[in-house]
Amino acid sequence: MIRTLRIYLAKDLARAAGVATVALTLVMTVIAVIEPLRERGLSSRQALRLFGYSMPVMVSLTLPIAALFAATIVYGRFSQDNEMMACRASGISTLAVLKPAIWLGLGVTVLTLLLGLYVAPRLLWHSRRTLENDLRSIVFHRLKTQGYVKVSSRIFHADAVDPQGGWLQGVVAVDFSDPDDVGCLVASSAELKFSTRDGRAFVMFHPTNPAVFRQSGGSAGMAQEQRLRHGELPDLFQEEPKLYDWTRLCRTWAQPRASSIVAKAVGRIKRQIAVYQFYRDLVARIREKHSYARLRWVEIRAPAARLEDDAVLLSGGSGSASGPASRPTGRVVVRLYEGRRLWRELRAAEVEVKGRWGNFRGTAEVALRLRDVLIRQSDQPLDQALRQAEYEMGPFAIPSEVIAQAMRIDLDDLYRQPERYGLSRKIRRMISALDTQVIARLLAKVQAEMHHRLAYGVSCMLMVMLGAALGLMLGHGQILAAFAVSAIPGSAVHVLLLMGRQLIANPGVPSVYGIAAIWGGVGALAAATLFVYVVYMRR
Repeated sequence: MIRTLRIYLAKDLARAAGVATVALTLVMTVIAVIEPLRERGLSSRQALRLFGYSMPVMVSLTLPIAALFAATIVYGRFSQDNEMMACRASGISTLAVLKPAIWLGLGVTVLTLLLGLYVAPRLLWHSRRTLENDLRSIVFHRLKTQGYVKVSSRIFHADAVDPQGGWLQGVVAVDFSDPDDVGCLVASSAELKFSTRDGRAFVMFHPTNPAVFRQSGGSAGMAQEQRLRHGELPDLFQEEPKLYDWTRLCRTWAQPRASSIVAKAVGRIKRQIAVYQFYRDLVARIREKHSYARLRWVEIRAPAARLEDDAVLLSGGSGSASGPASRPTGRVVVRLYEGRRLWRELRAAEVEVKGRWGNFRGTAEVALRLRDVLIRQSDQPLDQALRQAEYEMGPFAIPSEVIAQAMRIDLDDLYRQPERYGLSRKIRRMISALDTQVIARLLAKVQAEMHHRLAYGVSCMLMVMLGAALGLMLGHGQILAAFAVSAIPGSAVHVLLLMGRQLIANPGVPSVYGIAAIWGGVGALAAATLFVYVVYMRR
C-alpha cells in the first residue's frame, strides 16, 4: 500500500514538475535571452540556434522553481482532499508520505549541480563562439532591417546593403565620442570588413571618396577619418568565470596566470611596450642621426626629440619656427614617398608622434600631428607651399621587428626586472595592476562562482522538501497561498546567494562576508526545513 501511494505521489510530482519546467523555461528563454538579442540584430536562424544553447541554462534556473511549485501543489491538494487524514488512519507516517518529495529534491539538486557546474557553462561558451562566427551576418542583418548599427561611440548608417559582396550604399558614419566635437563621414558606398582579435570583434568601413566633417569646423585630417572608419562591436557574451565549467574554475583558481583573461591583460601590456619601444628607438635615432626612416614610405628629419610618457615631441631646435616659407630652417621635415620617388614634403615647427595599437589590423600604428606646417608637392617650389596651423598624418605601421621584440618579453622578467626595459610610468602601473587588480578580480569572481553554484544546488533540495511540508501544513486553505508562503524562504535564500556572490566578487571586500551570506542563507534554510520535519511532521 505504501509503495502504491509513493508511486502515485511520485507520478503526480513528476508530471507537475515537468509541465511547470517546460512552461517556465520557454517563457524565460524568450524574454530573457532571445528577444533582447533579436533586437540587437539576430536573424531567426541565429535566434533558434541560440535558443537551443540557452535551454539547459534556463532549465538549471527554472527546474528548482518548478519542483517547488509541484511539491507544494501536489501535497497541498493531497492534504486538501483529506488523503493525509486517511493515511494517518491507516498508520502511514507523514515522513513516509514525504519521501517522494525528498527524492524529487535530491534529483533536482543532482541535476541542477550537473547543469550548473558542467553543461550550462559549456553550452554558453559554445553559443558565444557561434555568435562570434556570425558577427558578419548579425551586422548586415541589423543594417538591413533597422538601417544602422551602433559600434562603441559610433553609429554607422547605410541606405542599401549587399551582404554577399560586403558593400553598403549611402553610408553615413557619426562619431560622438567627444560630445563637443562630433565627427561625420559621408560616402556614396563602402566595403564592410570584420576582424576578431583577442576575443574582441571589430568592424571597419572602406568608404569610396569619403567627405569628413567636424562640428568644431576646420580641416578633418586622416586621423579623424580613421577614427570614423572603424569601431569595436559590442561583446554579446563577455568572457567571465560564469562561462567556465567546474574543471576550468578549479584550474583557474590554481593557476590564475594561465587564464585567457590574464593573457589578454598581458597582451595589452606588451602592446604598450611595443609602442614605447618605438618611441625610444625614434628618439635615439633622431638624437644620433637627426633622421628616422624605418616607417614605410616615410622619412622624418628633426633637430631635436623629446620622449614623453605617451608620445614623442619632435621640434626644430634653435631654428626659427615662425619664419617665412622661404626660410624653413629649424623645422621638422617629413617626407612621403611613392616607392622611391618623393611625393610630398612637409615642414613643421613641431611634430607630435603618438602611437597606438590598431585592433582591426592587429599591429602597432603611429600618427603624426604637425603644427605650423608648410606642405608642398615634390615638383612644387618651396615659396608656393601651403601653410596650415595643424595637419594630421597616419596611421603608419610601426616596424615589425620592434613589435616582435616586445612580444618576446616574458611576464616573469617584467616582474623581476622592469627597469631592464626602461618602461614608462604608465606601463609600470599596468604591470603593478596585473596582480593587484586583474588577477585579484579574477580570483574573486572564480571564488564567487564556485560558492554560488554549490550553494544553489544544495538549496534546491531544501526548498523542495520545505515546500512539500508547507503544502501539507497549509493545504486546507488556498493551495496557491501555500505556494506563495513556501516560495518566501527560497526567495530570501536566492537574494542572499546573489548578494554573497557580489560581495565575494568585489576584491575590496573581505570574501568572508560573502561566504557568510551565501552559506548562512543555506544554513538558515536547512535549519527551517529540519525544524519543520522534526517538530511538525512527527505530529
